[in-house]
Amino acid sequence: MTLSELKFIIAVAHEKNFRKAAEKCFVSQPALSLAIKKLEDELNIILFERSRTEVTVTTAGQLIVNQAMVVLDEAAKIKE
Repeated sequence: MTLSELKFIIAVAHEKNFRKAAEKCFVSQPALSLAIKKLEDELNIILFERSRTEVTVTTAGQLIVNQAMVVLDEAAKIKE
């Protein structure tokens, strides 16, 4: 699990769209999708329910997104 992957899941949760999240993160949509899938496999949970029209955060996914925000905030403090 990397800080970039955590940024990706936060972006997807906020945008509710993989393409828009990828643009926000300055990566390609396939790269973002692959990173999310890798993280889901690593954690053995589904973070997002995907359909052709929408992306929603699962209950477990929301817990991970919340923790990811805390981790990124703490990591930003290191630079300070």
